[in-house]
Amino acid sequence: MTIVRRLGVLTAAAAGLLAAIPLATAAAADAAEKTCWTTERVVLKNEGVWTYSYWVTWCAEGKDIVSIERTQTNRVLNRACNWVGIREASEKPTEDGTGREVFTLGEFLCRGDVGAKGVNPWVILNLYPDGTSKVIAEGIHP
Repeated sequence: MTIVRRLGVLTAAAAGLLAAIPLATAAAADAAEKTCWTTERVVLKNEGVWTYSYWVTWCAEGKDIVSIERTQTNRVLNRACNWVGIREASEKPTEDGTGREVFTLGEFLCRGDVGAKGVNPWVILNLYPDGTSKVIAEGIHP
């Protein structure tokens, strides 16, 4: 192989490598744009009977929420009660369309004079792609 031909091959290989670097850098930059946050815990309780905690972790890329992970914990403090489970959970766009609204409804079942037989702690949260969140409503039914 002549020196001129070798230089041509080397130049072509170097150009190929240099052309791939911006693509790899752009792909890494896109992956780095994904940012995640976690809401503060919302704690609902019937003192001495049970506690229920709920929080959400969500990730966004730019103006889009790309993942939502819900977490709830429950603690039964009185033997007359049992945790039944999550009865309902939903997710939909916020009213202004800029974020996501998440809802959860749990259930404890209590016997005797401890309290209502079926008790449902519930929480509604709004999540936004800029990392902010808001508790819209929370409560215990009935």
